[in-house]
Amino acid sequence: MKSWTQSRIDKWLDKRIPANKSYQMDVNNTFILPTRFGWAVTGLMTCLFILGTNYQNNVILMFCYFVFALLLLALFHSYTNFVQYNISFRPIDNCFANQHVQLSLQLSHKLNRSSLHSLSNIAIYSNHYPLYEYLENGSNTIAVCSLARGRHQLDRISIESIFPFGLFRCWSHLTVPGQFFVFPSPVPCRLKLRQQQSQGKTGHQTSVLVTSEDLQGIRDYRDSDPIHHVSWKHFAKGQGLLSKDFSERSAISGWLHFIDYFTENVEHSLGEITFQILELSNQDANFGFSIGNQQIMPGSGMQHQQRCLEAVALYRHKQALQSINQFDSAKTGDQ
Repeated sequence: MKSWTQSRIDKWLDKRIPANKSYQMDVNNTFILPTRFGWAVTGLMTCLFILGTNYQNNVILMFCYFVFALLLLALFHSYTNFVQYNISFRPIDNCFANQHVQLSLQLSHKLNRSSLHSLSNIAIYSNHYPLYEYLENGSNTIAVCSLARGRHQLDRISIESIFPFGLFRCWSHLTVPGQFFVFPSPVPCRLKLRQQQSQGKTGHQTSVLVTSEDLQGIRDYRDSDPIHHVSWKHFAKGQGLLSKDFSERSAISGWLHFIDYFTENVEHSLGEITFQILELSNQDANFGFSIGNQQIMPGSGMQHQQRCLEAVALYRHKQALQSINQFDSAKTGDQ
């Protein structure tokens, strides 16, 4: 739970620095204050100035004026350097619970920046994640942390620079746009695929022959061959009607039910069902998926896999309790 103070700060930041895919650093989204070293120098110069004034020591006063001018110069160059940068965020890819979330961003700068500012560096960090790395010009990919299963959006991340002398710190708090899914870690297990959607026996799977796009050769035309399999190139050469012979493969089809994998360790069961979804998708199987009250009609391909994995990622404990009741009822009915 966020504190009242943190909630007010977040609302103020949302208003001052709205979420965006790209941020150009400027006066509206940049903050600047002395670093610890800068505060120490300022405090020391204040004490020396008071000492020099009391004792009318011109050497000490001249030294204080020199350091004060250096602080003003550092302040100017710290801000001028920081506002040269532009940061663009890329959509965050979905990942698994045993993987780190990968944050991709593009760091660029204005073309007319001075050669002095090209010596600077900029760092990215977060108060919410164990993260602190220096960025390079161009594309950057940063491993943030591993998150629990579900749908997430990263909290604000911050960038900072203490160029040129480490006396002042420029920083900004940026919102990473977009949401992403964290799927359960796949756990290898045996396939339990139902032939139908009903609550019948499991462990059965249906195989059908489907035509692939792998061309085996050319053969004589048959009346049952589809017209788009005819080799018109050979027909134009006067070689008669010939058909393209494509290879056939066995494709698995059926229904995948989470109740068949359900155990008291819900996350382990979700890992097993995730493994089966990935395996069936790799085999280009045509399968349906049922989890809790949600049913996804049979399909194949990456979009179907994504829908099934999202349903697994969003599965909640209340649905788990409901599955337990269904499982107990099914066992009672069999007895």
